[in-house]
Amino acid sequence: MYTALEQRIIAKASELFLLHGIKAVTMDFLATEMGISKRTLYERFKDKETLLRKTLEYQDEKSRQEREKLAKECTNPLELNLMEYKVISDSLRRINRNYIRDLQKYHPQIADYFTKKRETDMEKVVSVMEKSIQEGYIRAELNPRILALLLRVQLETLIYSEEIEKNHFSYPEVFETIVLNYARGIATPKGLKLIEDFMEKMNH
Repeated sequence: MYTALEQRIIAKASELFLLHGIKAVTMDFLATEMGISKRTLYERFKDKETLLRKTLEYQDEKSRQEREKLAKECTNPLELNLMEYKVISDSLRRINRNYIRDLQKYHPQIADYFTKKRETDMEKVVSVMEKSIQEGYIRAELNPRILALLLRVQLETLIYSEEIEKNHFSYPEVFETIVLNYARGIATPKGLKLIEDFMEKMNH
């Protein structure tokens, strides 16, 4: 368990890393933003690498809680998928491109850990795809495991492709283009209606 101060530090560090990139946020800068001494900061977290790992765990836990909340609110698996993608799209608006680059370049071990974790997350996507097929929202002839894999590959392209950055496309714009066209391509007429209703609601 973390103390109240440690929780505040993790939350603030997470916010600053996403906003400015990891390299740009020094422990000095974080201490100043928190209004605490650098000594106090290092007494709680031995180095920046440790703190970065804690921020990623913090973000992961927030995402898990958000998914649980959405699962209770949504009435079918396709709606749940769309709502989760909306949450991801909104979060991408707050991410500095340097954040992903810094994570890969300066903290590869941490990046690898969370890449492996996505393997586990993919099983959850497969399960939702299977339920969507069973309930008639996704075409029955499609393989849910292939669908989940293709989606993951496309989203990883969004995160790691230099071409997207060179062309000055925003993360949310590319994300929404990928997800919506992908969803429309695999949906049944019943699923398409739900997607269009969802988009109309989001645009109002």
